[in-house]
Amino acid sequence: MTAALALLMQGNDRLATAAQAELVLADEVCLRHAGCLWHGVTILLRTGEFESVDAHLWKLESRRDDGLADLVALMRAEHAQYVGDLMGAREALERLATTASPPTVRELAVPCYLEVLVAANEPDIGDQVLRDHDFGQLMRRQALRPFLLAVRGYLHLTAGRPNEALRDALECSRLPVTEVAAHFTVAHRRGLLALAAAAAGRPDIAGPAAAREYEAATAWRSHSHIAWALYVLEMVEGEGRPSDRLRDAIDLMELGRSPVGLAALCFEQGRRFLESGQEQTGRALLLRADAASRRIGDKALSGKIENLLCALTSPAPRTSLTAQELKIAELAQNGYSNKQIAERLVLTVRTIEFHLSNVYRKLGISGRRALANEVLPPPQS
Repeated sequence: MTAALALLMQGNDRLATAAQAELVLADEVCLRHAGCLWHGVTILLRTGEFESVDAHLWKLESRRDDGLADLVALMRAEHAQYVGDLMGAREALERLATTASPPTVRELAVPCYLEVLVAANEPDIGDQVLRDHDFGQLMRRQALRPFLLAVRGYLHLTAGRPNEALRDALECSRLPVTEVAAHFTVAHRRGLLALAAAAAGRPDIAGPAAAREYEAATAWRSHSHIAWALYVLEMVEGEGRPSDRLRDAIDLMELGRSPVGLAALCFEQGRRFLESGQEQTGRALLLRADAASRRIGDKALSGKIENLLCALTSPAPRTSLTAQELKIAELAQNGYSNKQIAERLVLTVRTIEFHLSNVYRKLGISGRRALANEVLPPPQS
């Protein structure tokens, strides 16, 4: 197990790490040792070997070892989360966080439960879990501390508390993570730091952290990890428009078979297309995000998507344009620049900009690019 963890920590040979974990799980001594089992399975999950993990868990479940039953249930829940069954993982972890035996399994189940609630966009329930369980007591477990901080940091970020998220992310980034290095949340702590810092208005921290996340992802060569790193870079450095980074991230996330990540990425890119006036492309991406969110059981994201799609099918009544605004809008649609429109109508460029700003506001669009696809309403009588 030491060799597998060492390879994992080096982070530059995913296939060798997976092979070493397979050797560990083939050892009969390991199959009777809870810590060895848990490390072997979580490392395999981290390397993306989901089918292999499923096979190992089936074998363990068939043994019916009561002493390991809750540990195996915990690992099955972690596998469910990785493959996108958030509802199944959530149901199992809710029980395990309260009743699992021995206590060490219960202590692991609490942050795993929080991790699933964050993935399902349920921060309110996550906050309740923090209150119901003695998180302060758990924090005294030094080996678990990085995992606990990372999970709580993501919870704060999802709940809109960037300063608290940044505090936890900074502390997590300073701690050694050997025992919990295989967990998704811990493995992506640089990304958490970048997103939290960006949300808290600290670009000096966000930029370098995002770059380190991408460097680690390319060394590990996991499709889903690289996709995540591209998303982080885009959220930190991007300008809020549809981007090639997000397009590539979506393709990679699909190759990585991560429906949770795919739902989030398609939603973000689809929303951006809508805001830029490209409704057809935006709708297609939102429908793709909706299919993924329903599959994984993310009701919060499904609700957001439904609201956006309903707004498309039932547009709000638009204010009519004045005759002058309509004339300027038609010229802009025909490709005339602001300067050319000003010369044609014998007006100043500033006046043209003023009228176009009113046009965009009345039509509920973001700018000239969106105007190109608009059907203009008749002028005011």
